Amino acid sequence: MTHPEWSWDLFVAGGRPHTLGNVQDAVKGGRRVTDFLSWIARNFDRSVTWKDLDFVREVWDGPIVIKGVLDADDARDTVKAGAQGLIVSNHGGRQLDGVKSSIAALPRIVDAVGGDLEVYMDGGVRSGLDVLKALSLGAKACFVGRAWAYALGAGGEAMVSRMLGTLKSELATAMILTGCDDVKAAGRELLDL
Repeated sequence: MTHPEWSWDLFVAGGRPHTLGNVQDAVKGGRRVTDFLSWIARNFDRSVTWKDLDFVREVWDGPIVIKGVLDADDARDTVKAGAQGLIVSNHGGRQLDGVKSSIAALPRIVDAVGGDLEVYMDGGVRSGLDVLKALSLGAKACFVGRAWAYALGAGGEAMVSRMLGTLKSELATAMILTGCDDVKAAGRELLDL
């Protein structure tokens, strides 16, 4: 809205066709964004249940990690389903913009599963301090999405390396400032909760 000329050019005058590159090959003849969104909607299986993991186990003998857990009851169900890990994630808040943040959900999920499976966190990790917070709250590791994607877009592999170096440096600084000399020993006391 603040750039009407750009909007006109992109959406009306000549910026077409808009496609979703990750599904473009699957949507034969797709020309409009709605073609791609319709295909995606048809391919989301809303009937999926925990029982569907039985099929996954039939075709996959490796570890199973469930992503998108934000609720302690779902975390306990993940344990019952026999998964080896879970990722506390709100998927960047894309689907439900008012959903709880991953870092807010993390402590209850860690408490709910104890050591029964590995807990990871995804979402909102923008700095080394964010990594230390997540580790302190019980995550075994963090995933970064936007940070590496933006770095890759801005400067390729070299910029991703630089971004990872920045995260590492920020993590080291956060550890020094909190008196933490081993991330494996990081606990909630670092956050003064």
